[in-house]
Amino acid sequence: MRMFMRKNDQQGRGASQGGQAIVLIALLILVLFGMLGLAIDSGRAYVDRRDQQAAVDAAALAAGDWYENYANLYGSTLPNAKAVYQANLHMYAGPTSDVDTTTFVGTTNSLQQDTDIVTYGGNYKLTIVATNTQFNGYQFTFTSEHSLPLAFMQLFGGSPTVTINATATAVVGNQRQTPALLTLSTQSCSMSLKGGTTLTILGDVYSNGTACVDADLHDAGNCYGAAGSTCSDAQYYCYNASPGFVPYPAPCNPGDIQGTYVVPAPTLPDPGYLAPSVGYYTSLQFYSQNNRTTWTEMYPGQYASFHLSGGSASCAFLDPGVYTWLNGYTSDASGSLLSNELKPPDEQLYSAPGTTNTAGIQFWNQNGTSCAGHFTLSVTNGLPGALGLKHKSGAGNWGIELTSVRWDRFVDPTIGPNPCFFSPGCRRESAPSECQTAGTNDISNAAIDVSITQNAPGAQYYNVYVNPNGCDGIQDNFAFVNRFLAPGFTDFGGPPAFPVGGFPNGGAGTVMANGTGGYPCGAAGHTICAITYNSLSPTFQCFAQTRAQNCQTPDNEAAPQCFSSCPPPAGLLAQDSAPMSLEYPPYTGGDVADENYCQVSPNPGDPNAPCSTAKVTPGGVQFYFPPGSCFSQNAQGATFVYAGEQFNWIVIYAPASNTCNETLNGGSATQYIGTIYTPGANWNINGGNRAPLAGQVICYTASVSGSSGTGIDFNPNYAPAS
Repeated sequence: MRMFMRKNDQQGRGASQGGQAIVLIALLILVLFGMLGLAIDSGRAYVDRRDQQAAVDAAALAAGDWYENYANLYGSTLPNAKAVYQANLHMYAGPTSDVDTTTFVGTTNSLQQDTDIVTYGGNYKLTIVATNTQFNGYQFTFTSEHSLPLAFMQLFGGSPTVTINATATAVVGNQRQTPALLTLSTQSCSMSLKGGTTLTILGDVYSNGTACVDADLHDAGNCYGAAGSTCSDAQYYCYNASPGFVPYPAPCNPGDIQGTYVVPAPTLPDPGYLAPSVGYYTSLQFYSQNNRTTWTEMYPGQYASFHLSGGSASCAFLDPGVYTWLNGYTSDASGSLLSNELKPPDEQLYSAPGTTNTAGIQFWNQNGTSCAGHFTLSVTNGLPGALGLKHKSGAGNWGIELTSVRWDRFVDPTIGPNPCFFSPGCRRESAPSECQTAGTNDISNAAIDVSITQNAPGAQYYNVYVNPNGCDGIQDNFAFVNRFLAPGFTDFGGPPAFPVGGFPNGGAGTVMANGTGGYPCGAAGHTICAITYNSLSPTFQCFAQTRAQNCQTPDNEAAPQCFSSCPPPAGLLAQDSAPMSLEYPPYTGGDVADENYCQVSPNPGDPNAPCSTAKVTPGGVQFYFPPGSCFSQNAQGATFVYAGEQFNWIVIYAPASNTCNETLNGGSATQYIGTIYTPGANWNINGGNRAPLAGQVICYTASVSGSSGTGIDFNPNYAPAS
């Protein structure tokens, strides 16, 4: 009986296990069918996505091509682009609906945007958005949408369809990258580019009329013009988009491009740039009201008349802002220089930093002027023991360098973010001066006194840096010691500084004392004391907009501009500002005073585009010419000014109603850094030794000529962003 029961028990367990296997196999089959369905539907979706992407890619390219050739949006561009889309997707029936709408977009509602929504059989929808962004080109965006039926997944409770999208964009007529010159007139020879010997232009030249050029034009870019243009006569050089690029003749190096001509070319509209900050600078000003003896400080605002001619040498430092020339701007005086560049006294030679070598020609000594700042050193012995300087060997030389410092505001509250709006504004610090040496002996308990014999134009303060090794040629060995008021200025305890009385000259050996921000001296009337050699090291890089004990100096200046004749003649051109750089370690900060300085470069940021999101260039100016106010720059006069981010890099602005005939005859010391935007004016540009423009020209007509080394040097850093 027991044996029978055990046998039956075993048979029962076997029968139970057999039933479980059948259930598991059934469930597994369902999973396998689900995976197969997912694979099939996913594969169909992938193929559908690729087909749509190929279709919109081809349609966008076709739209750009048709518009560039015929400039007819509804007559040819959109119909042909839609035909290409249909052909790529093998649609043999026409659309089931086609709806067009037109709107105006942009900050001033001035950009026309056409939207075309087309539906087709098979659940396809095509959306075309065509936007006339004017100077930034005609933009075509194609978006395809397909509701794809699912073959298997809906059997398992999923959605019966899935939406598949693809997008492509094409832009034609885009002049954002290298437009050096644009003439808006459709007249014959509205652009004339002919050199007496050679004329070099870095960037594209574009004429809505005919471009009349000859073989003396070296164009490192493309020439666009209406039918009949002689662009084919020019010599085309090699170029790329790098700031400061030096054009050269073909054959081109890898990565560089040789220019060519495009004739006929479609017309480009007036970009319609604005000058929104003019209304914040309306005070009536006078040229000679702020005489600083060796230079004049000019404040932004309205000037009833401005004409520098003849007489003795004169220099004017331009405070930042908008200068409205109510009755024109004329500069034809030999021995004159107007600029907003901040330079140190006794500029250092760019190729020999940390030494006693001065620049071949100091910026503020150009064009026959003698306005550059100057300083001297002296040693005073006999201080109380705790206040004397202590040298590492008991006696030896110290190296001293200075930088010029000032604070500037930008008072347009509509530009944001604007870190320079509130007082004291944004700090600017020049490149370092040459190094001067002074020797001390420990037993003499000495101080080193720095005397300013001539204030540098624009300087409100001077930063003093000391190297305990003397002028050893190692720039990083100079440590920040203190900030001192420029002689003739006061700050009531903090920046910005103001002139004391009406005529500070800072000269005749005024000793700087009472420094702040670094090492206190403690000895009244002296500049540097109470420092031991080992307290000045190690030095370190600081955030470019601050200085504290042992901060290193700002970057040195760069070589004089090399444009088409390289190297430039020695002693003829002043040195350039240091390049743009991010302002925080490990980056060195670059230029922290002039055209390559932005407030504030982002952190973290792109070292290849350090000012891409900044809104203000401290120190920037804009020249504004109302209707009837004309511009005349003669080669004997000199104006070297830069605009800035806050002015969209427009350095000279005149509304379309200003139809003057303008003259820019630039010499060695003349350069306008930024864009000249005068859509109603006619320009005659020539000069010698350097490109008088480092930016763009947008005008009604233009005639450009010149001798070797002249022309237009387009720099994308100084071009409008929109």
